Amino acid sequence: MNSPIRIIKLSAELNRDKLHLKISHWKLLVETNRYYEIKSEIGPAKRIYKEKLNTVAEETKCYTAGLLSCSAFCHEERLHVMEQELIHMLQLKVNTYRNELQLNQQAIDRHRLSAAQNPGEPQE
Repeated sequence: MNSPIRIIKLSAELNRDKLHLKISHWKLLVETNRYYEIKSEIGPAKRIYKEKLNTVAEETKCYTAGLLSCSAFCHEERLHVMEQELIHMLQLKVNTYRNELQLNQQAIDRHRLSAAQNPGEPQE
């Protein structure tokens, strides 16, 4: 006999100096060739297309107030693997923002150096 499919939503949130992982169990309502229709304990039913299962979705569209988050729906047996993928995604985002901020800092430093060498001249 087949065991019932158990779908989990794993969410990761990085908020300043804390990493929070949240696991929520979703009940399978319908399975088709293309998607699962699932429902959490609260809220409406949701369709998860099978090709989107085990795929990390970035929830943070811009970095504000020290908050980054992402999530993924997965089968219960892939929970540990998806946890590592979510943490990896957050690490990549932190590295990207850090690199962009370093470039911005370099632009400010160049401007200050140029202004110090050429006082009184308009700077671009």
